[in-house]
Amino acid sequence: MVEFIISAAPICVLLVTLLIMKMPARKASAIAFAVAMAEFLLIYRPETKGVAIAIEKGLAMSISVGLIAVGAMLLYNLVDMAGGFNTIKQFLSTLFEDRFALFLMICWTFTAFLQGIAGYGLPAVIAATILIKSGYDTSKSAAAALLGHSWAISFGSMGSSIFGIEIVTGTPLGEILVAMSKYGSVGMLACGMGICFIYGGFRYILKGLKFLIPAWITMSVSLTVMAKFEMVTVIGFVTGMVGLITMMVTYRIVSGHKYRHFSKDELRQLFDGVLPYLLVIVMSIGFFIINPGLKLSIDVPGYEMAAGKVVAAEEDFVTMNLIKFPFTIILITVFISLTYYHIRGILKFSCLKTMAGRTYKKVKNTVITLVLLLCTTNIMMDCDMVINLSSYIVAATGKLYPFMAAVLGATGTFITGSNTNSNILFGSLQENAAIAMGVSPALMCACQSIAASVTGAIGPSTTSIVSASVGLSGKEGDIYKYSLGTCLAAVAALGIMNMIKI
Repeated sequence: MVEFIISAAPICVLLVTLLIMKMPARKASAIAFAVAMAEFLLIYRPETKGVAIAIEKGLAMSISVGLIAVGAMLLYNLVDMAGGFNTIKQFLSTLFEDRFALFLMICWTFTAFLQGIAGYGLPAVIAATILIKSGYDTSKSAAAALLGHSWAISFGSMGSSIFGIEIVTGTPLGEILVAMSKYGSVGMLACGMGICFIYGGFRYILKGLKFLIPAWITMSVSLTVMAKFEMVTVIGFVTGMVGLITMMVTYRIVSGHKYRHFSKDELRQLFDGVLPYLLVIVMSIGFFIINPGLKLSIDVPGYEMAAGKVVAAEEDFVTMNLIKFPFTIILITVFISLTYYHIRGILKFSCLKTMAGRTYKKVKNTVITLVLLLCTTNIMMDCDMVINLSSYIVAATGKLYPFMAAVLGATGTFITGSNTNSNILFGSLQENAAIAMGVSPALMCACQSIAASVTGAIGPSTTSIVSASVGLSGKEGDIYKYSLGTCLAAVAALGIMNMIKI
């Protein structure tokens, strides 16, 4: 029991500081790191160089995920400053006359399209703003936008959540991705049905099936194919785009609505708006095919603790393909797009300073939190705290653990505010629990990530951002009234699926 208390202390401190003391994630993560470091020094007593090595490993793991977060936000700011989102909004609004179909499309597929590139609640902010400006109910719009983008969080932001679980587990990424596509398909459908319910109750779930089913099938196929080929950086964006196109085609067939002819100027504006996304797709696919071999690897030495435990040295502890890396692709995209916008008179090169400032302001706390959590997680892994926790939890829950895996993933997002953070915090624990039970680690890790993803719909930090943007600051309860039940139902469905598959 003492061993369990020691192992659980950093996570418990994180829970208390976030949920009870309501500290910002950055401060809560700092305190949790301090607790983990104190245990590391006083109980496990590493040799002098061990402390530096443990911190070095945490910083090394932070590089890839942190740069992806920065790049995703930089790309978002570029499109926003170029007026791309307004152009896309106007284009979509002309395609749907049925207000329910438009509501579902914007919340479910358009947000996934946006989530593929930029996260941090921005897809929900954009979608909710579009809906409210179009005359929809404020609380329902915010709740549906939050729920609608949540299923795509695990596959979005250029794959940051996927890279997050990869760096803390030893299970091959390909296996995790294939399993994630299966769980993601369930989460996707559950969120789509939840949006229909938010709009008008159970009868709208039935009414929405004619739109939901075709889009769900095509998006599920997209997830499966792209997961098989490990196209991490564009899996979310392309899947959302596939769903968006499917819904447009389905709406036209079902309603008989004929789209008006768009002028050359309107099509040119649309091209200008989506150009950065097109470049990201083209380069991601191109580099995937070419597979350039320029890589950066970070090796870390081993060290020993006073109790005799030896932490082995690791070659290629963190490895990045410098050309295929999402941050590199984004930088190239920004340079090409900005050059094009400058020639077209849309933006000037001088706006780069403003873009960088906005990006820094938005992601600085996120990156600090990531670094602190990764350093905490690495200490817990080196000291076998994660293995101890998983052993106790598996023993306590028994056959119910596969269901609890979904609950644990959801809890991670709720307390840290991020799917990536949840994967970093609990990914290794889930893997070790699966190994202890003799079941597939890939399935357990996939359930962890998708349940964590769906819970993004009710994360306090994301909900606060969206509520502030739509004029409901301090009235988050109005949003939770619509989002909480549907989100918990989706998590339960994932837990049940995990029990059946395990």
